[in-house]
Amino acid sequence: MNHFHIIIKSLAQRHIPFSSSERTSVFQGDCTRKGKHKASEKIESIYSCVFKVFLVLRRLTTANRYCNQYRFIISKLIPPPNELHYPLLQVQDAIKITGKHSTMNGIRYISIFLLFCFAWASEGRCQQRPDSSSRLSLKQSIDYALQHQGNVINAQYEVKKAGAKVNEITGIGLPQLNASGNVQDFFELPTTLIPAQFFGGPPGDFIPLKFGTQYNTGGELDASQLLFDGTYITGLEAAKTYRELSQKSLVQTTIQTVSLVSKAYYTVLVTNWKLQMVEADAARLKALLDETEAMYKNGVAEKLDWERIKVNYNNITTQIQNTQRLVRLSNKLLKFQMGMPQTDSLTLTDSLKSIPIVPDLESDSAFNPSNRIEYSMAQTQIRANQLMLQKDRYSNLPSLLLIGSVSEQTYGEKLEFNGTWYPTGIVGLKVNLPLFSGFQRANRIQQDKIGLLESENNLNTIRQSIALDIANSATNFSNALSDLKNQQANMDLAQSVEHDSKIKYESGTGSYLEVVDAETSLTEAESEYYSALFSALVAKVDYEQAKGTLYKK
Repeated sequence: MNHFHIIIKSLAQRHIPFSSSERTSVFQGDCTRKGKHKASEKIESIYSCVFKVFLVLRRLTTANRYCNQYRFIISKLIPPPNELHYPLLQVQDAIKITGKHSTMNGIRYISIFLLFCFAWASEGRCQQRPDSSSRLSLKQSIDYALQHQGNVINAQYEVKKAGAKVNEITGIGLPQLNASGNVQDFFELPTTLIPAQFFGGPPGDFIPLKFGTQYNTGGELDASQLLFDGTYITGLEAAKTYRELSQKSLVQTTIQTVSLVSKAYYTVLVTNWKLQMVEADAARLKALLDETEAMYKNGVAEKLDWERIKVNYNNITTQIQNTQRLVRLSNKLLKFQMGMPQTDSLTLTDSLKSIPIVPDLESDSAFNPSNRIEYSMAQTQIRANQLMLQKDRYSNLPSLLLIGSVSEQTYGEKLEFNGTWYPTGIVGLKVNLPLFSGFQRANRIQQDKIGLLESENNLNTIRQSIALDIANSATNFSNALSDLKNQQANMDLAQSVEHDSKIKYESGTGSYLEVVDAETSLTEAESEYYSALFSALVAKVDYEQAKGTLYKK
C-alpha cells in the first residue's frame, strides 16, 4: 500500500506543477473548496498516469520479467528519501477533491485498486524465494539430520504404526456393532413335502407344497461386548511392548545417524584443513621455485635444481586438485548422511580447534550397560517373550461375550417397503470353551519357552559384547591420541627443518638436496598428521557410542 501512495505522491511532485496552496490541499487534506476544485484536474492527471503504468504491468506474463519491470518502475517513480517530506495522500481526501466527477472517479479508483493488488502480489512473489544455502555447526547438522534423514523418518513411521497397532488391539475390548440388510426375490418358491395322510391320503405318500411370498426384505443390527478373554489383556500388553521396542529402535537409529553425521562432518573439516595446508605448501614451493629460477639466471644455482623444484611443484599442484575433489566428495557424503539435497549449499561453522577431542578415559570402571540402547532393547525383548508365553497359556481359558440383536422383516408378492414389518430381538451370553486343538497350544507354549531362553541368553551376550566394545574403543582412542600427539610433534619439527634448510640454501651455506628432503619430509608429516587427526576424531565418536553417551536428548 505504501508503494502505491509513494507512486502517486512522486508523480505529483515530479511531473505536475502544484502551487503551494494546491500542494497543501492535496497532500495535507486541509484546504478550501476552491483549492480542492483547482487541484482536482491535476489529480486526474496523476490517476491517468498510474492507470497507464497498470496497463503496462498487465501485459507482462512471466513472474521473473514482471519482478524486474516492477523494480525498474519503482526505482524511476520513487524519489530519494530526502524528497519524501510530504504526508501520504489519503483516500478520503482524494474522494472529497474529485467528488464532482463520480463516473470517472469510479474508473480511476478501480484501476488504482487493481494496481495496488497486482503490485502487492508481485512483491510477495519476488520476495518468497527459498534459501537453499545453510551455515551449520556440528550440533545444527545433527539436528537437521534427525528431521530429514530417511532412516530416522522411517523409524518414526514405525513408532506411529506401533501406536496404531495398540489402538487396534484395544478396540477388541470395545463394543462391536454391525448392521446388515437383505432383499430376497424367490422367483421360484421352495417346495416342502407334507405327508399325504394329513389330507386323507395313504400313509407313506407326500404332497409337495410351496409356502411363502416372492419377496422377503429385512434389516438386522448385531452388537457384542467382550466380558472376559484371558488372551486380551496379555495381547494388549504385548502390543504396548512392541511399541516400546519401536521407540527404542528409533533411539538406536538416531544414535547411528549422529555417529555417521559426526564422522562425515569431521571428514569435511579434515579435508578442508588438508587443502589449506597443501595450498600453503604449494605457495612455499612456488616462492622457492621463483627464487631458484632467479638464482639460476644469475648463475648462482644450477638448472637441475630448478627442474627438481619444478617437478615437486607440479606434483603438489596435482595433489591440490585431488584434495579439492576429495573436499567436494566429502561434502556430498555429509549432505547424504544429513538427508540434505545435493543441490543445496552447505557451509560448516565449526572448526577443528573448537571440537574437544579428549574425553574422560578414567570413568570406565563405573560403566552401566543399561546406558546402551542395545542392552535396553534386549531387556524389552525378554518382556515381550514373557507376554507371548503368558498369552498362549491363557488361550486355554474360556471367553465370555454379551451379545444382542434386533431385526425386522417384511414379506409380500411385490417389492415394497411400506408393508407390515415384523420385529425380532434377542439378547444373551456366548461362551467359547477350547477343549482340544490337536496339541497346537502345547507346542506354541513350548516354542515360547525356548524363545524366552534365547532372549535371556542374548542379553548376557550383549552385556559381554558391550564390555568388550568399550575396552576396544578405549584402547583405540588412547592409541589414536598418542599417535596424534606424536604426529603433531613430527609436523612441527618438519616445519622447523624446512624453514632452516630454506634459509641455509638462500644464504648459500646449504644444498638444494637438503631443501628437497625437508619439503618431502614436511609433506609426509602433514599427511600423517591428517590421518592421525581423522583417526582420533573417529575413535572419539566410537568410544562415546560404546559408552552410550554419544547422544542424549
